[in-house]
Amino acid sequence: MKKGLILIFMLVFGTCFAQDLEEAIYVATETFSQNQTDEGLEALNKSSLQFETQLNTKDEYYAFINLLVNKAYYLDKTNRKKEAIRSYEKAHQLYNDHNISSYDIVEYCLIPLGILYHKTNAYIKAEQITTYYLQLAEKQHNKQQQISGYINLAKLYQSLHKHQQVIDISNKGLKVEGIIKHQKQNLNYIKRKSNLLIKSNQKRLFLENDVIVPRRDLGTIEALQLHYESAINNKDYEKAYSYLNRLRPLTINNLSTARSRAQFSFQEAQLNFKRNENDKAIAKLKNCLAILLPNFDGTQLPKTTDLYPENTFIDIFDLWAELETKPETILHYYDLSFFVSDLLAQENTSQESYIINASINKNRSEKCIAILYNMFQLKGESHYAERAFNYAEYTKASALKWYTNKTTLLEKHPTDSLLLKEHYLLKQQQQLSNRLLNRPINRAQLQLLDRDSLQLKLITTSTKLKQLQDSINKRYPSNYSKSINIANLKSKLNIDNACLIEYFYGKNNLYQFVFTPNHIDFQHIELSESNKLKIATFIDYFDNASVINNNISQFTDDAFELYEFLKLNEISTYENVVMIADGFLNFIPFESLLTEQTANSNYSKMPFLVKKHRLAYHTSALFYTDTKPYQFKNSALGVFPVFGNSNLKLTYSLDEAERIDDEIKTEFLMYNAATKKDVLDQINQYSILHLSTHAHSGDFTTPANIDFIDSKLYLQELYNLDLTNDLVVLSACETGVGMLHKGEGSMSLTRGFTYAGISNLVVSLWKINDLSTSKLMSSFYSDLRKTESAFSANQNSKLAYLNNPDISNIKKSPYYWSAFVYFGDLTVSKPSSNYNLYVYFILGLIVAFLSWLLIFKQKSWKR
Repeated sequence: MKKGLILIFMLVFGTCFAQDLEEAIYVATETFSQNQTDEGLEALNKSSLQFETQLNTKDEYYAFINLLVNKAYYLDKTNRKKEAIRSYEKAHQLYNDHNISSYDIVEYCLIPLGILYHKTNAYIKAEQITTYYLQLAEKQHNKQQQISGYINLAKLYQSLHKHQQVIDISNKGLKVEGIIKHQKQNLNYIKRKSNLLIKSNQKRLFLENDVIVPRRDLGTIEALQLHYESAINNKDYEKAYSYLNRLRPLTINNLSTARSRAQFSFQEAQLNFKRNENDKAIAKLKNCLAILLPNFDGTQLPKTTDLYPENTFIDIFDLWAELETKPETILHYYDLSFFVSDLLAQENTSQESYIINASINKNRSEKCIAILYNMFQLKGESHYAERAFNYAEYTKASALKWYTNKTTLLEKHPTDSLLLKEHYLLKQQQQLSNRLLNRPINRAQLQLLDRDSLQLKLITTSTKLKQLQDSINKRYPSNYSKSINIANLKSKLNIDNACLIEYFYGKNNLYQFVFTPNHIDFQHIELSESNKLKIATFIDYFDNASVINNNISQFTDDAFELYEFLKLNEISTYENVVMIADGFLNFIPFESLLTEQTANSNYSKMPFLVKKHRLAYHTSALFYTDTKPYQFKNSALGVFPVFGNSNLKLTYSLDEAERIDDEIKTEFLMYNAATKKDVLDQINQYSILHLSTHAHSGDFTTPANIDFIDSKLYLQELYNLDLTNDLVVLSACETGVGMLHKGEGSMSLTRGFTYAGISNLVVSLWKINDLSTSKLMSSFYSDLRKTESAFSANQNSKLAYLNNPDISNIKKSPYYWSAFVYFGDLTVSKPSSNYNLYVYFILGLIVAFLSWLLIFKQKSWKR
């Protein structure tokens, strides 16, 4: 009886306490809603910390999620977007962890969170969250939320210049039952805007913003906005000015947030700029800053400490740079844009986001480089070239640098629990992304539910990663876009007895940086249409085996002309060369260029660049300075599917295997044993990995991939591996090329293996002949065994091929031997055994001479 009374008392007390806590949370939320100030926010945060430790029932979690959402709304409205995102993310996490299904998480949390991700340039997260809640709305038959999802997804893809997808998504949204007038007008406006951009062959309109206009008079606003943008597109700025003046009273008084008002003011500044009203444009830009930064007085530019993650700042500073005339002031404005871009990038938890941002930042880098080139020409001071070089490096392989920095940090602190957890979550994120990519959209309901579950896991993993990254950055402050240390670069070049040549392939200009241990040169090359054609024509020579042989004299002319055009005579005094290409230059086999004009049709006697220079390629100078030294170990895994009894058979692959086996201690996976699983299970047990198979560079829909006997290994799967091989040789087609991403570079298998941890690779630039490959690989491994340098062996194998009297002149065309390029360390060749014998012989003579001299002196002394 007593136990029963105690139990009843505990239940009653617990219920009262739960009701009290739930009520307290609602009261705190309501109090803050009536006092939305910084003081009110501080009081709410203090209460929240107390509430969170006591949460127990679903009703309490419901109330607390509601508090977090209200707090996030206020933070967003007051331009504290990073904090707003954290609050929305936490609300969503609690909703999922405690299954608070009665709360309308889509309407109050996910929709505004997706918009915030978009506003802060976290495009991948915005796509993930919007796609997820769109599917939730479809399952719940919530038509209005479906339409919101289509509108926000269309706007997102418009920002990413995916205009055909914008049109397709808008059409889907227009077909949803129950769509109301203002939603239909909004989707039609988005659709027409993308049609206008496609028609004018533009990625975006010059005067573009994402101001959210009020529903009132939306039809009039939409019509005026389209007329305005058409006038801008037609460069009729007077008419555009007229439309903007008519838009102002319909929009500006109803814009609820400081951000929206600042963006409208920025739009006016852009139009003033196009109308050559520079003073008015500057006044409007100052007004933008005053709106976004309440303490801005207009007398001087804000400091970096005043700025926060907001892409409107980037628009402001970029336009202000266009209005300036003093070079250093222009560069300062651009530096502020880069700084804000870095702040925005801190939200990124995946390489895809860095790839998108690199593309956006590259145009600004080109403008900075152009300014510094003019200053370098005027004053001849090397620090201008060094600064320009760092702008060139800023966008090179930024996603790869981001991930490599993480793995390097883990290598330095292998037991750090935060870093280990981050590494695990990064792999999990990639694995979830891979699984989603491998699932077609139209599947059975069970599979659709599985996809929804995967998307939710991906969103949850991304949120956990961001929380971890914040903690890691506090423990290990770092800068992923750090400048290259020029002194360290020159020191390494001195050790390697090498020079480095780096290109920056811009929209209209090509820039070249040449570093030697004691000097830097900075050149400009015009990218006219005729010069672009010159590059494309040379690349086309390697489309098939007959193109060069059909017109050898034309090839030799073009090969020397491109050598001169790319100013490669600058490196003539250095045998060892580090090559960092960019843009379409990634597809050029530099070793096949000619260093002199020649009329000779005998390939073995032509002055190919490979005869004078030994090349190592890299995607960034940072990777060259951080390259791990190559250590030869006599241990290899040879993967040879061969593909017998099929039209894919690699006839000479067996010869290649025999030659490798003659030189290197090799374990082979041949024929049906060359399965994807067996290779991945054994891959890290060997120093060298040799893959002799088929591969593909990929296209817009299919990523780069490499074939095993049973299946393919795709580029995205490589991102999920941790490889430890000292050298990987991809004796397959097109392993060094892939889809080009502006700034990031080629999405090739080379990039995939580098991401997975490989520092030294031999890869190919085009579809190669398996007989010539067999001969080249035979020479490569023979030389590798002697020199213990893949850097040297790659060059020597090509020279051996050219000098081989058993190979016909036709087969010595560069098509057959110049496809393979080496990425990695400039390993010094080990002295040959003949050299050692020579040294021992000389030492023996010296010893013999000294002995004779000693005996001779002793005899003389006795006399």
